Amino acid sequence: MALIRFDFFSDVLKVDTAVQMIVPQKCERSPNVGLPPYKVLYLLHGLKQNETSYLRNSCIERYVQDTNLVVVMPSVGRSFYTDQKKGYPYFTYLTEELPHLLATLFSISTKREDTAIAGLSMGGYGALKAALTNPWQYGYAASMSGALDLVSLANRMQDEKLPFPAEFENTFGSLACLEGSGDDLFALARGMGAVQPRLYITCGTEDFLYEDNKRFVQTFSARLPITYDELSGSHTWAFWDAALTRVLSSLLQ
Repeated sequence: MALIRFDFFSDVLKVDTAVQMIVPQKCERSPNVGLPPYKVLYLLHGLKQNETSYLRNSCIERYVQDTNLVVVMPSVGRSFYTDQKKGYPYFTYLTEELPHLLATLFSISTKREDTAIAGLSMGGYGALKAALTNPWQYGYAASMSGALDLVSLANRMQDEKLPFPAEFENTFGSLACLEGSGDDLFALARGMGAVQPRLYITCGTEDFLYEDNKRFVQTFSARLPITYDELSGSHTWAFWDAALTRVLSSLLQ
């Protein structure tokens, strides 16, 4: 595998940004060979991480070494992969600009059946949001310990008399703006039509997001193609590294 850091100016974000990429190198590819574009997995980091986190904390490069899968790891700060109310349009960047740019420069497929997206924690939310919003674009999405119920999470904070975080307001607006919107995964799932991505969801039973994950699966398992794994574990890289092997197995089956 080849490890590539790709720095570029984003026309959508209006800033320089970067992605890390793992690219197969076992066979030569050129315009004259006629080989199909690569299949791709967009792998999304969590709230406190960046585009290097999977490379530094997991064995993702080793896990994909015998595949013809390109792994793309973008960086979006603490944006929840959302077009922020006060900030940057990261959802548009992730789902529109980045795939188009990579298809142009790196022979990466944009076909639905060749495109997967996965993430952990905030990235699990982002992966499901992208796939449920654009089911014709992503054939597969996976969430590891994902923040799948932001409305419930925000309500719990209010019940504990914690202020709705300023960064949540900058990203989503008020709590009232979040519930039922295109940023609410429950609302997105309820509105799904006939075209649906395969979903893989996993969460540790000791994770603080466990109940939210279980509730999402229980609510939608009868209407969406969800595979759910719950195992002992918490919100840690030990759990996520092991979960990556299950995600890849599910994706490549």
